[in-house]
Amino acid sequence: DKHVTPRSLLARHLGNLVCVEGIVTKASLVRPKVVRSVHFCPATKKSTQRTYTDLTSLEAFPSTSAYPTKDDDGNPLETEYGLSVYKDHQTITIQEMPEKSPAGQLPRSVEIIVDNDLVDKCKPGDRVQISGTYRCLPSKKGAFTTGNFRTILIANNVMTQSKESTPQLSADDVQKIRQFSRQRKHNVFDTLARSLAPSIHGHEFIKKAVLCLLLGGVEKVLENGSRLRGDINVLLIGDPSTAKSQMLRYVLRTAPRAITTTGRGTSGVGLTAAVTTDSETGDRRLEAGAMVLADRGVVCIDEFDKMSDIDRTAIHEVMEQGRVTISK
Repeated sequence: DKHVTPRSLLARHLGNLVCVEGIVTKASLVRPKVVRSVHFCPATKKSTQRTYTDLTSLEAFPSTSAYPTKDDDGNPLETEYGLSVYKDHQTITIQEMPEKSPAGQLPRSVEIIVDNDLVDKCKPGDRVQISGTYRCLPSKKGAFTTGNFRTILIANNVMTQSKESTPQLSADDVQKIRQFSRQRKHNVFDTLARSLAPSIHGHEFIKKAVLCLLLGGVEKVLENGSRLRGDINVLLIGDPSTAKSQMLRYVLRTAPRAITTTGRGTSGVGLTAAVTTDSETGDRRLEAGAMVLADRGVVCIDEFDKMSDIDRTAIHEVMEQGRVTISK
């Protein structure tokens, strides 16, 4: 009941400890946030200290966010920066997994606030499980609040999940797989290729190529640090209505992690990554595109010839090196 996705976070979860699962889309820069400030008055030779909390603190108590510059008598105060206490503060946004969001609806996202040792535990594109308190922040306009509250999750633990998708195999499945691999009557590769998209007749070589794409090769990382990719890229060219898009749809449904786009509806930025400006702080931050979200998975691009040449060059590096570089 408490293990939720950003879509199933409801009003009854407010104030409760929940575990949210999703994929990180945005991460802000790590900023220091003042917890306690110490001020020294040269005129009276006295030191004062003040503690600050806001609605995102776990042990909140009433305090003003005003930073003192003068004491009660109007003497100027000097801040002792060495004695003040700060904490690291970062906001990240997680979105529900692309394969779990229902068709025809935009994926939902939730904002998460991480402090102290939890900052920089995850980067955009990671799949995470975050436990924390779901809390609403009342927006105060004048002396009254509007009915709409902004909801956030205050993180207590951040766990990154592995990029490799592990299929759930029962003991019965394993036994059938072993039995199938031992039989001599049929060639295993041919049988698997024939059972790929069985409703489409023929296309033996294309099915074998798509099967190799789904299984992938062996990735090698050499001792000198160079990487030989194990991923196979397939380009299907053919006449209209020869079941090219049907093959694509079949791969989309059978691959454990797959994201689809079309050639006209994509830009090079939407495929790789975008540098956006944060609305709150004005910082630049990275937003992951389709290629980053489908890491260790399959990206299906339909109508590849309708793509503009500028956007197509953005994919070349991903297909060869398997990485996205941004120079901004």
